[in-house]
Amino acid sequence: MTRLTEVLTAIADGARPVPIAEDTWRRGVRRRRSRVVGAGLVIAAAGLATTVWLFGGGGGRATGPGGSAPPVVPSTVYSPVTGQDTVVEAPPGPAAILVAGDHELRGSDIWGWEGRSLLVSQDGRYRLARTVGESSAGIAGGLLLSPDGRYLAGLPWLEGASWPDDARAQTALLDLSTGEVVQRDGGDPVVWAPDGASLLVHAYPPDGSGQPYRIGSLGLLDVGTGRTRSLPEIRGRMRMGNVAAFSPDGTRLAVATEDALYVVDLGRDTLVRLADLTEHDRLAGPGAWLPDGQRIAMYSMSGCADGESCDETALGQRRFQIRYLDAGTGQPAQGPPLAVARGLAARLLGWQRNGAAVVAVYSPEAGLRKPAGDPSWSETDWWAVGGVELMRFATDGSQRRLVDLPGSALFVDVPANLLDRFGGPSPSRLEGALRWLLALYWPAGQVAELVVVVVGLAVGLSLWRRRRRRGPRRAAVRNAAEGR
Repeated sequence: MTRLTEVLTAIADGARPVPIAEDTWRRGVRRRRSRVVGAGLVIAAAGLATTVWLFGGGGGRATGPGGSAPPVVPSTVYSPVTGQDTVVEAPPGPAAILVAGDHELRGSDIWGWEGRSLLVSQDGRYRLARTVGESSAGIAGGLLLSPDGRYLAGLPWLEGASWPDDARAQTALLDLSTGEVVQRDGGDPVVWAPDGASLLVHAYPPDGSGQPYRIGSLGLLDVGTGRTRSLPEIRGRMRMGNVAAFSPDGTRLAVATEDALYVVDLGRDTLVRLADLTEHDRLAGPGAWLPDGQRIAMYSMSGCADGESCDETALGQRRFQIRYLDAGTGQPAQGPPLAVARGLAARLLGWQRNGAAVVAVYSPEAGLRKPAGDPSWSETDWWAVGGVELMRFATDGSQRRLVDLPGSALFVDVPANLLDRFGGPSPSRLEGALRWLLALYWPAGQVAELVVVVVGLAVGLSLWRRRRRRGPRRAAVRNAAEGR
């Protein structure tokens, strides 16, 4: 043995062993796993924040093809994401389409806004109109886009508005270009006039004597001045979804009750009972007047009628056949031959230049049962509707879907001036897939988003605290090694 070996052996024999706990290895493995999981959660939280920022700040924006009137109504609409900007926070400009519904479209109380509807602007931006959830077609708290898409009319529970203390009937008008809301007295919104300068409103007597589903006071609200002009009195029960329609020039108004169709001459302030109606007759919708202003479209319904009791299957098999009345005499008239619409209800939004009709067709809610003679029954109310499709009925008898809507959509509206501009750009496939994934496991997905954010922040804080504690320890070890 050499002298060096003897020295090293002596040093080794005299050295005290370093105390090592039995679970040192296991603790090291757990610590490494914790770091990996923590980093993953932080990355996931950052990714979630980035996704919300991207979608909220204009995700889905696209440019349509060239031309004086390019298609702007998107061919596909996806669900909004949690944290999407609202029409008040970041006004999107004029809207191309409005969609409302339940599940992921409705939102969650977890985030404080259960009621919300989705607006897609004419340049593709997604925005939320909050505190308005499952909208009903017609005057039961529904939403209405102005003909040019700039204004959104609704009740005063719309975000940016305040419900009047005296509960008087008001219409809230939200400017989608500025995010500003004005409130007008006179009644609830029913249908826009073609020029967008006025709005038909409806109000029950202020003393509470009005009966639901009966026509109260009808008025013509001037959007600019806020003045409301009273219209001739019409008595009778109404069908909420298809109550009234303006003529193309805005000079006449068709109003339907359960037993009669009336025409109001707005210039002369006169009222004519144009035709008698039965429980199988419907005013076709807000676009019921044909473009020539000489004919009015009606639906003849076959299947489950108002006085019958029927289930979901029977309601979904209703048939709505188009027919026409002369707007001057009330006699049957000729018109475009359209295919039969099948479902719970049909609502004609308007006409395209080639004579095709744009129709919202509703299907019943799963398990829905309509009792016989129920006075509160409404075939377009949100609780009765299980889905909606926006369809094109052509004069050759064909029909096709115009927009692919989220599966939970219950209500859809398109500005009247855009009914010839379908087929516009939609979000990219990547953005669409992300939106679909975020909405897939609703509401678990929304809970998971909250958990990811909270856990990610907790892990980040824990790592930061550990790093701070390690600093003094490392300094002490270094000092001891240097003999200080």
